[in-house]
Amino acid sequence: MKIAITREVKIAVLVIATLAVGFWGFNFLKGKDIFKKHREFYAVYNRVDGLGISSLVTVNGFNVGAVTDIRLMNERPGFLVVKFRVSESGLKIPKDTEAKIVSSSLLGSKQIQLILGSSTELLQPGDTLHTLIEEDLQTSVNKMIQPLKEKVERLISNVDSILVPIQAILDEEGTRKLAESLQRIPKVLQNLERATLRVDTLIAQEKNKLGRIFSNVESITANLRKNNDVISSILENVNEITDSLAKSNFKETIANATSVIEKVDKLMEKVNRGEGTLGALLYDDKLYRQLDEAAQGLNNLISDIEDNPERYLHFSFIHINKKVTPKQPQKTKQIKAN
Repeated sequence: MKIAITREVKIAVLVIATLAVGFWGFNFLKGKDIFKKHREFYAVYNRVDGLGISSLVTVNGFNVGAVTDIRLMNERPGFLVVKFRVSESGLKIPKDTEAKIVSSSLLGSKQIQLILGSSTELLQPGDTLHTLIEEDLQTSVNKMIQPLKEKVERLISNVDSILVPIQAILDEEGTRKLAESLQRIPKVLQNLERATLRVDTLIAQEKNKLGRIFSNVESITANLRKNNDVISSILENVNEITDSLAKSNFKETIANATSVIEKVDKLMEKVNRGEGTLGALLYDDKLYRQLDEAAQGLNNLISDIEDNPERYLHFSFIHINKKVTPKQPQKTKQIKAN
């Protein structure tokens, strides 16, 4: 016996199936797979540029889940809590794993990349991950362009500094002077041509003299080559003389001579001050007078001995009966010392 399926039942089954497929597709588009077990985690960011619900959650580029909710934190104003789901049941997430927001395309869409850590302790569903935010394309481009921008600005300032004197030159007065300078260029070239012609003429006229000069130079160099041995011998003799002077006690001799000169200088200073016998003799006339008187007395004594030897000799065969008359001493002239 066949069971008759009415048209209404078929329509009801089709509607239920359509609703089920639509519900599954809606959740699938939101990143939810109702037929898979999943774990939910949280991450806190200060900004989520381009990240939205259903954004992918990846590990090494492989899709393991999706973002399910983004909301502001009441406890920390300005921060956002991102709730995401991991559908891969076999994925072990260490506790030091970081959830980094990265760009998924050049259009600015974002996704969460899980950077797995090395901890042996695993995260449990409902835990909050450490977070990072990758620089967006605009920030990276700005960082790359900033040095170029600074260089362009410096170049523009340099160009401005160059253009200022150029503008000063290209004014009416500068243009006139520049035109006059350009007019003088042909005359300068003509003078230069005349100067080169004169130099060529001078060289042609003095060609014979230059040839003789070069011949003399060549002769001198030939003589030097021929007398190379003699020159070497002379240089060796000079070296020997300098070595002998270096080995001789020349320095000590100079030192001794210097010492003797110093001693003579000190002696002459004492003589000039009248110190010592020689100084007294030169500068003290009293000593001179005493020596002169002693010499005069000695002369008188010798004269008296010659005239009256019997006074000093008690026996003599000559002039025994002669009467001795004392001889008057001669008066000596006083000679003043200079």
